[in-house]
Amino acid sequence: MRRFVSWIQIALLCSGASFAQSSQAANIERQVRKIGLGGNITVYMPDGHEYYGSIGRIGTDDFAVNEVDLRREVTLRYIEVKKVRSGYGTIGRTINGKRVHPRKRLWVTLAVVGGLLTLVFVAVASDKS
Repeated sequence: MRRFVSWIQIALLCSGASFAQSSQAANIERQVRKIGLGGNITVYMPDGHEYYGSIGRIGTDDFAVNEVDLRREVTLRYIEVKKVRSGYGTIGRTINGKRVHPRKRLWVTLAVVGGLLTLVFVAVASDKS
């Protein structure tokens, strides 16, 4: 009887995992369709690899990205993708070869400008002349 219950639990766990995967894949497909054909996209893979380019084809199980760095079309299955976002970073690649997210670039710029302004105010306030 214990084995029977164990097999049922294993089956339920496996079906739950496949449901979560299909739910994730449906979410990725919805996001890709929202960006649309020709739209710029960044695709994050579970292994840490990233693809940047424009959407060339949208299918039921997969989609194609015209990868700007590789200069070729890459076909990706929805179930293999971790997440996607609209747009991709431009020039100013980091040392690790990944593009910089446009919002991250904005925050870094604001932080640098804020730091420089703080230094100027501190220098003016501490000036004894």
